[in-house]
Amino acid sequence: MSLKRFSMFLSFITLFVAASALVHPAVPRASLIGSEERIVREADNGQRLELRGDQMLVVDLEGNPSTGYLWEIVNIDIKILRPIGPVEFVPQSDRLGAPVRMVYRFQAVGAGSTDLVLVYRRPWEEQAPLHRFSIQVQTVGPFGPNTESETRWTDDRSTSAAVADEELADAVSPEDLPTAFNWCDLGGCTPVKDQGYCGSCWAFGTVGPLESLIKIKDGLTKDLSEQYLVSCNTDGWGCNGGWWAHAYHKDKVPPGEPAAGAVYEADFPYMALDLPCNPPHPHHEKLLSWSSVNPSVNVPSVAEIKQAIYNYGPISVAVCVGSAFQSYRSGVFATDETYQCQGGVNHAVVLVGWDDAQGSHGIWYLRNSWGPGWGEGGYMRIARGVSNVGYAATYVVYEGTRHVPLAPTNLQAQAVSTRQIDLKWTDQSTDENGFKIERSRDGVFNWNQIATVGANVRAYSDTGLQKETLYFYRVRAFNDDGDSKYSNIAEAMTFGEWTAAVYVPCVIKTGP
Repeated sequence: MSLKRFSMFLSFITLFVAASALVHPAVPRASLIGSEERIVREADNGQRLELRGDQMLVVDLEGNPSTGYLWEIVNIDIKILRPIGPVEFVPQSDRLGAPVRMVYRFQAVGAGSTDLVLVYRRPWEEQAPLHRFSIQVQTVGPFGPNTESETRWTDDRSTSAAVADEELADAVSPEDLPTAFNWCDLGGCTPVKDQGYCGSCWAFGTVGPLESLIKIKDGLTKDLSEQYLVSCNTDGWGCNGGWWAHAYHKDKVPPGEPAAGAVYEADFPYMALDLPCNPPHPHHEKLLSWSSVNPSVNVPSVAEIKQAIYNYGPISVAVCVGSAFQSYRSGVFATDETYQCQGGVNHAVVLVGWDDAQGSHGIWYLRNSWGPGWGEGGYMRIARGVSNVGYAATYVVYEGTRHVPLAPTNLQAQAVSTRQIDLKWTDQSTDENGFKIERSRDGVFNWNQIATVGANVRAYSDTGLQKETLYFYRVRAFNDDGDSKYSNIAEAMTFGEWTAAVYVPCVIKTGP
């Protein structure tokens, strides 16, 4: 087969896999009716085998879709041997990041010999593959008819993108939440990382939300160590998978470690290996708490996930990763691949926001751990209800090392003349350095800071104003760690000349 024809064939196979995922969203175990299976595995690499026309060749190789690596067919003669259906992932564990068996099936369609070659690599990376598997297949007849009707699709799973769409159509979000929100737009996202070939997505999914909260609350970009969680956890987790490890950032202390809390990357660099812990390590930021978004269900509702992201920051979630997910480049990802996880999940990621206007029923902004070369700079816009995204969602609570003062309350504004408005408020803080006073003409835009007063001051007189003019005010406290939230907005209108005349003080003299 010429290189051009082979490239066209691979393109056809890619489209066929994607189409199969859409037409059969909960399938894929394909089998030839009445066929005998010839199974080959890693130990058969480099071997030669004979395949009869009434047999099906099954190539069963270990891989880990949570790392972004996939076994891909790079050489085959389709006049002799033809793939049947998409690749099937057979889970070996329910851990996030656990390896699977990647199973390909082939049918002999003509007599001859072909070298079947697969390589293990990331589809988007221009690098040498990690592994290579090849066998020489000699096919002998007789050969049955090679039609689609000869392929039987069987499945006992019921996950359906259509059902998910119906459920999402009925989901109503709280009215006070914006229709689009992204912590990255607010400076709450840290650089995208790369877990490499280690199934440690669970550690990256654990570290991601805390790194973001440190940036949001402390204004600092900290690189926290995933290797610490991989090497020092006492749950038996590692490069073959794990689960959320937030407890190690809160109160769980491994043997030999001085305390719980985050370890910095500089103190335990990531090596993508199951290394010994070698305690102790310096520990830093700690979580106040962590919790499931909704422990009663596998995937919380859209409203619950949105509220958690808005209230607490980026959250840890799981998703089912299949071959289409790995090949994602850009746009809204809407291919449901739940069947490739037997209806479950296999990968840990972080959700940083949403947009209700994109896709059929809105999208999530998903941050991955496969480096910035994957997807849209390391991110994906994934349609809601696709591939169990949001499974086992958890949020973390981090107070921060900065302690900004509490916002003042009960701000009141009162005009006292044509040129002056007096303000007063309630001081709710004990650690402020002072208060910043802002003024606007419409109460919405064009706020300007007009004055600063000292600590414990609870009043201010704004002078030099225009007569018969409406002004809006807001106040916030500040200290060395930053500014508080704003007070309520108060408004007042300066007097006109006739109003001022009414308020001219009058002294009535009584007595002699």
